[in-house]
Order: sequence, then structure tokens, then C-alpha cells
Amino acid sequence: MNLEGIINQMGIEILVFTVCLYFGTRLIITRDVKIIKKENPESIRHPKEYTLYAGLIILFMGIAAIVMGIVSFFNPTAALVVIVVSVLIMGFMWKYIHEKYA
Repeated sequence: MNLEGIINQMGIEILVFTVCLYFGTRLIITRDVKIIKKENPESIRHPKEYTLYAGLIILFMGIAAIVMGIVSFFNPTAALVVIVVSVLIMGFMWKYIHEKYA
């Protein structure tokens, strides 16, 4: 399979990865809570830690999308399991940082 075939099959995954990479690094670098919480951002107790870990969680989701795309070349069912497990892990991590820092 050539590069064009890989890009055609992994188009959505690459797009999700780039969007997650952009927003995750933007959160980590700028530490701006208003990116995540538009209404009442002052309610976050520890905004620096909250944005750092939120950015890392978003980067995790982007990497999970790329892993799903790679696994989909071998087994589509396993790729579905990878992304579902990743979304569940992301949900638990988000709940944890929200309870701890918000």
C-alpha cells in the first residue's frame, strides 16, 4: 500500500489527530481556561493544573485516534474496541481532573 492509500484510509483519524494536537498543545502552552469553560471560568480552583491535564487528555485522544487507524489496517473490530476503550478512559480521566482541580 502506498502513501496515498494510507492517507485515504486514515483521513478521519489524521484529521482528529491534528485537531487534538492543536487544542491540546494550545491548552498546555497558553493555560487559558476559557478555551474549555466559556461560562464562569473563575469557578476553576486550580486553572494551571486543570489546563495542563486537560491538554494531556486531549493529546491522549489524538494519539488513540492514530492508533485506531493503524489497527484498522489489520482488524476493524479491534480498531473499534481501541477507540471505545480510549473514549471510556478519557471520560474517567476528565471526571478525575474535574473533581480534583475544578
